[in-house]
Formats: sequence, structure tokens, C-alpha cells
Amino acid sequence: MLDILCNLLGAAFLLPLGMALGSFFEVVLDRLPRGESLLWPPSHCRTCKHRLTPDELVPVISYLAQRGRCRSCDTPIGRGVPLREGVSGLALGLPWAIVGCAHPFVALGVGIGALLVFWIARGATQGRPTPA
Repeated sequence: MLDILCNLLGAAFLLPLGMALGSFFEVVLDRLPRGESLLWPPSHCRTCKHRLTPDELVPVISYLAQRGRCRSCDTPIGRGVPLREGVSGLALGLPWAIVGCAHPFVALGVGIGALLVFWIARGATQGRPTPA
């Protein structure tokens, strides 16, 4: 029973951590190809330049609360953003939920590996035209 509780508590910590990392990787893959700084300007809407407030920066939840649109100019935000953030959270949290406390290094290794593979593959395919 303690193993299950330990696994769930660890996963509850790693899921939002993975989503936050996914959100950061999203910024990296958005800004670096355009030659922009990762640090300045702070997170903003690319259309109206509205600086995002802390409550607009919570991965997945902000997207749902804002109905997938910029709070300032109502420009749609792509559906892929919260999906990739969610997958990142699952990549880190799910291995821990399954075997975390019994095999912590395996769970973290698999989770970090899955997270990196996902984002490296995403970066390698970004900007390429999709086949018809």
C-alpha cells in the first residue's frame, strides 16, 4: 500500500514538472529558429505582444481556462501546445507512477529519456513540410 501511495505522490510531483519542462521546450523551439532570446522579452503573444501574466503561464490549465485563445487579442493558440505539454508531463510522471518507488533510477531514466526523445524528435521535424 505504501508503494502505491509513494508512486502516486511522486507522479503527482513529476507530472507538473514535466509539463513545465514541455512548456520551456516549446519556447525554445519557437524562439531559437527565429534568432530570438530565450530570456527577453518575457513570454508574450506573438500577435499583439501582450506580456503573459503568471496565471496565463500554467501549462495546459491556462490553455483550457482561456479556451485556447490569447486573453488580450483573442488570437487562437494552437492545439498542439497543450498536447505537447501534456505528453511531456506524462513522459516524466507515468514511469514513476508505475515503478517509481521500487525502481526510482529506472523510472527517472525512462521518464527523462522519453521526454528528451520526444522533444528531440519534435525539434528535428519542426519546420518541415508535411507530406501530402
